[in-house]
Order: sequence, then C-alpha cells, then structure tokens
Amino acid sequence: SYSFCTLLANMHAARCLVLVGMLCLAESLTVKVEPKTEDCFREDAKTGSPMTMIFQVTAGGQLDIDVTIFDPRGQQVQSWTKATDGRHHWTATMEGTYKVCFGNTMARWTPKWVSFYLTKSQSTNSAKLEHLDPIEKTIVHLTQGLSDLQEEQRQLYAVEKLHRDTIDATNTRILYWSCFEAVILVVMGLFQIYYLKRFLEVKSSI
Repeated sequence: SYSFCTLLANMHAARCLVLVGMLCLAESLTVKVEPKTEDCFREDAKTGSPMTMIFQVTAGGQLDIDVTIFDPRGQQVQSWTKATDGRHHWTATMEGTYKVCFGNTMARWTPKWVSFYLTKSQSTNSAKLEHLDPIEKTIVHLTQGLSDLQEEQRQLYAVEKLHRDTIDATNTRILYWSCFEAVILVVMGLFQIYYLKRFLEVKSSI
C-alpha cells in the first residue's frame, strides 16, 4: 500500500507541476522614451492566450505619454493619448506577435520614463476544469488568483515609485530653498552690521 500511495502522490505532484506551469510569463521593464520618438516592444502569443499590459509614467515632463497596442495584423487593440497610467486585459484572437508602442512625439525636449509590464498567460483551453479533480481545480484557482495579485502588486509598485520620486524631488527643492534662505539671512545680517558700523563711524567723526 505504501508504494501505491507513493505512486499516487507522485502522479499528483507531476500534474500539479504542470498546472503551476500555467502561471503567467511576465516581463517588467523601465524604459526611457526620448522626445520626438516612439519605442515599441513585441510579445509572441498563441490564439486564446490571455494577455495584460500595465504601464505607469514615472518621470519626465507632465507624466504623459501616448500608448498603442497592435495585433499581428497591425490593427489597434487599445490606445491611450497623453496618459499617465493604464491597464488593458485582452485575449489573443490570433497567433503571432503583438506590439506595444510608447510615443513621446508631443515633447520637444523632455524624455519620459515608463515602467510597464506585459503579461502573457497560458491558455486554459487545454485543461478544462471539468476534467480536473478537486485538488487540481484548487491549484488552477490559486494560480489565477496569484496572477491577479502579481498584477496588482506591480501596479502598486509603479505608483509607489512615482510618489517616492515626487517626494524626493520635493525634499530636494525644499533643501535648496532653505539653503538659499540661510544665505540671504547671513548676507542681510552682514550688510546691516556693515551699514550700522559705517553710520556710527560717520556720527563719531561729526
């Protein structure tokens, strides 16, 4: 009986590993888009594969950028104009290369830094839930929930980075302004001492 139980455990473990392999394949990038330019990134997908694209402008100008998603035929899947952030979920309707383009053509001098995540999940058509036992169904639901949690975590990280950069820039400005005020106060104090000293010297000579 021990060997039979071990065999069942190994079979479940192997099938679980296959299901865990359904976790999304994600790539995270932070890119610098120069003014008057457009940068594009590509991802291959099979028909029926769920896909997600999340982006956040973290620095540069007014924190806006144009974003367009194209399917393998070159048709637009989704687009944003002068957007700071965005998210789009879609299912690949055909096999081929999908393209995401970031356009900073509206800017003359200012580059933009963009953090984005392009997620491609494996299609669940090959393993329907009615063909799985309860343990495997639970694993499928857990993997889907984990994928959604990863997407939320990535977006929160991008927002947190944007806020942190804003706070750092504000603290730097406050520091420079405080130093400027201190210099002005010292200069004014020295000028007052010098002026009063000259005034008293003139009074004593009279």
